[in-house]
Amino acid sequence: MGQATLALRNLLIKVSIFVLLAASLAWAVGGTLFGSHRVNFPAVDWDGREWAAQVIGNGTRPDRVRWRLLSRQGEQPWTVHPVSESGAWRDLLGPIADSNELRLAVATESTAGRSWKLITFSRATEAPTVTPLSGEPSNRMLVSGDN
Repeated sequence: MGQATLALRNLLIKVSIFVLLAASLAWAVGGTLFGSHRVNFPAVDWDGREWAAQVIGNGTRPDRVRWRLLSRQGEQPWTVHPVSESGAWRDLLGPIADSNELRLAVATESTAGRSWKLITFSRATEAPTVTPLSGEPSNRMLVSGDN
């Protein structure tokens, strides 16, 4: 009986050390053992920067899915723009860029129903304009900027 108890104690110590080291490694690389999934949409180049939308969620918990607008110059780290929203969003279109503007559309869900917003940047260094839309945006609206 003494050897079985020692073997069990040894196993518990090894499992505890393994879990501790795994959690430390996950923390060191900026995550958790049960982290959320991050998916970057294809990036577009505009106004000297690379722009991408990122969706963050976890398929194992009922947490709300969030999105962020990211940009970077060259090989610098991604920066998060304050226009990013969290909550019960349902659709995200863009970012789409032309020579004048960068646009994306976001649909959110509330008790009143689904509502769309058009977010437009005229320069990378300026705050965007947020325009509520009366209906669902078309691809032509995002590409041409017509409201």
